[in-house]
Amino acid sequence: MEAIRAGPAPVVTNEAWPLVSVVITGYERPAQLATTLNSLLAVTRYPALELVLADDGSSEQARERMRELPFDRFVFADRNRGLGANTNAGLAAARGDYILQLQDDWECNGPADFVERGVRLMQARPSIGIVRFTKVFAPDLSMPPHERLDSDPDVLLMRPERNSRFFLYSDQPHLKSRAYVDFVGSYREGRYMQRTEEDMRRRFNEQTRFEAAFIEGYSVFRHIGREVSHRRALPAARIGAAMDRAPLLRSLASLIRRLRMR
Repeated sequence: MEAIRAGPAPVVTNEAWPLVSVVITGYERPAQLATTLNSLLAVTRYPALELVLADDGSSEQARERMRELPFDRFVFADRNRGLGANTNAGLAAARGDYILQLQDDWECNGPADFVERGVRLMQARPSIGIVRFTKVFAPDLSMPPHERLDSDPDVLLMRPERNSRFFLYSDQPHLKSRAYVDFVGSYREGRYMQRTEEDMRRRFNEQTRFEAAFIEGYSVFRHIGREVSHRRALPAARIGAAMDRAPLLRSLASLIRRLRMR
């Protein structure tokens, strides 16, 4: 299972290209992981990528196949710990100024400049903390776009809005700045996958420093797999679910997050 390193020729430029860490989280799907990585490397022309795999306790047989892929860094968990812990491990290993975050069931279709376009957007407007690279569907947009960039009318900017149901993450491929990652903090661990994602949605909507960007007409990735990773009912997730049903604890956690983000 050989991954493709050579894609379109890198853009020739005199500018310094900041390092982008591609963090792929996965579990027990080496064949789909290879498709995800191969398609990305075949399409993107961005010249400064670091490839990081965060695996959530796969079998040794699966890991042997994963080690054949040309990742720069492997982060293997000794047991299955869930989406939050696995993602945090991958982000901690990443050294880039920007992070392209994927799961192991996405096929990249381009265009070839999507990484550099996202990086340039965040460099030009540091308040953009995250750029999502899948088609914008109506359920994502319960909060309407607040602004179009004058310099790039294809870019829709979404500002956070407290108590909004706008779902920024929903497990979609996205590029984000290290500043955004450091500001919003680690993913919530010991919860079911849906709870972890909902917690990140709340964090985005409760802060005021960063906004999100969507590039209209871009649908860079196609979902190719069935959700099988991070679904196990771990004991920690059961405890977390019980805590989530306690209104006082939930309110206290929300207050702590708001104070932290001021």
